[in-house]
Amino acid sequence: METTSSPTSATPSNDYKTLPLVGWSVLATLFIVGGFASQAASSSDNSTVFYQYSFAFGTIALYAILVALTFLIALPYERTSDAIALRTFRWRWVPIAIGLIIGVLIIAAALEPILHGGREQGLAPEEWEPERAGAFLVNAIVISTIVPFTEELFFRGLGVRALGFIGGLSAVVITGVAFGLSHGILGALPPLVLFGIALGWVRLRADSVWPGVIAHGFYNATGILIVYVQLAH
Repeated sequence: METTSSPTSATPSNDYKTLPLVGWSVLATLFIVGGFASQAASSSDNSTVFYQYSFAFGTIALYAILVALTFLIALPYERTSDAIALRTFRWRWVPIAIGLIIGVLIIAAALEPILHGGREQGLAPEEWEPERAGAFLVNAIVISTIVPFTEELFFRGLGVRALGFIGGLSAVVITGVAFGLSHGILGALPPLVLFGIALGWVRLRADSVWPGVIAHGFYNATGILIVYVQLAH
């Protein structure tokens, strides 16, 4: 039975720990600065990255480090895996999470003509290159599996727990904003923040990051599949 001191409660928790809070805040800040710096330093055309194995391998290396740091920062908590919500869950939360993400997709589509967030990111290839399909597939797998797991573990798993002392819902909003800013794309900020808040709420209610990981993977995989269908046909 949940109490007001539970990390999944909407009210403030007494489980405040300095190292996880400071560690998560520093990494989140670096993530945000890195996101904007990457967007500022990149050329206007990133449409070939999905055809580069180096993009996949670089992403794997970076996110492996982030997973390791997430666990390291969470060590002050008892039962570290449980503390960052690597817990079993009820499967009913998966369709709920996916439903929320579909809602975010609808909102993003409605805002795209105004904000042009998708165009700002510019990662989708402009034409299909069959001879480079292997690299496209590897990148698709990485973006649909490793990226969702790592981002959910860091933002929703550790972040919501580290900020739980201010209240679960406040932690969800703050981590959602940090998640949105970490992409460094102002045009995509509103739907990205909503995305983060939606999955943060699911993490809070389900007391597990896994429904969010699955929904996040569904979101990324769907986007890549749409790109492939548009290019190949």
